Amino acid sequence: MPTFETFHFDSQGLDCAGKLFLPDGIERPPVVVMGHGLGAQQDFRLPAFAERFVQRGLAVFTFDYRYWGESAGAPRQLLIPRKQKQDWHAALAYVRSLSEVDGTRLAIWGSSFGGAHVIQVAADDHSIRAVVSQVLAADTASAVKGFGLGYMIKSSLYGVTDALRGLLGLSPLYFPLVGRPGSTAVMNTPECWDGYLGLVPEGSTWKNEVTARSLLRLPLYRATKAAHKVKAPTLLMGAIHDSLVDIEDIRKMASKMSDAILKEYDCNHFEPYYEPMFETFVNDQAEFLVQHLK
Repeated sequence: MPTFETFHFDSQGLDCAGKLFLPDGIERPPVVVMGHGLGAQQDFRLPAFAERFVQRGLAVFTFDYRYWGESAGAPRQLLIPRKQKQDWHAALAYVRSLSEVDGTRLAIWGSSFGGAHVIQVAADDHSIRAVVSQVLAADTASAVKGFGLGYMIKSSLYGVTDALRGLLGLSPLYFPLVGRPGSTAVMNTPECWDGYLGLVPEGSTWKNEVTARSLLRLPLYRATKAAHKVKAPTLLMGAIHDSLVDIEDIRKMASKMSDAILKEYDCNHFEPYYEPMFETFVNDQAEFLVQHLK
C-alpha cells in the first residue's frame, strides 16, 4: 500500500476522515479526490488506484462518507445521498485549502454509487478540471425496476419501519448490503457476493449492512438528470456485463453531456477492482487524468 497522511475535515458539523497520497519530488502536484460506492469505505481497493495515480505524478485524496468507516456520525452505516454529496463538496473545499497540493488542478473520481456522486458534484462545481466515473449508477430509478415487486414491497416496509424507529429514537433496523442470489439484500446478483466482499480488507470492522431507511432514498437519486450541467471533461466507464447497472443507462447519460468520453468494457460491475481488468481501467484513467491535469 502506498504511504499516506490522515486528515480530518468538517462536513455539516461532522468529522470526516481522509487520506492524502503524495508523489515524491513534486511540489504542489495536481490532485484527484476519490470517493467509493454504495456502503464502501476508502480502504476498499482505492489505495491500489491511488498508488498508480501517484506514480504518474498526481496527488490523491480519498475519504469516508459520514456514518461510515473512520468518519463520525450516528447511526452507523446510514446512507443519505444528499448528505454524501455534501461530504463531497466539503472534501473538495478542504483539499483546495491544503498547501501540499495545487487545488486549482483538481479532478474527481467515483465508482458505482460514487460514480453517480461525481456527476452530481461536477454539475454544481464548474472549477473541477476532470471527472472519472466508473461502472456508475447512472439512473438508480431505472436500476430498481429489475428488482421485482416482492423485493420492492419488502424493502419499502423495512425502510418505513426503520424511518419510524429513527423518529422515535429507537435503534436502527438494518438490511443486508450484499447477499447471494435470491437472498434479501441491496445487492444480490451473481457477481456481488465474491465481487463486493473481496474488496473488504482483512481485519476490517465494516459490517455487511445498511440502515433500512436508506433504501427509501436510493431510487430518487438520479445522476442522469444532472448530467447535462457537467462542463468538465468526463470519462464514463461502463461494464457490458454489469448486472447492477444497465449499460444503456450510461449510454443515455453520455448522450446528454457536452464533453464526455464513453468507454465500454467486457466485464462485470466488480471486475475493474481486480486483475486483469484493473490494469485496463487504471491505465485508461491515469492517461485521462494526466492529460487534463498536467
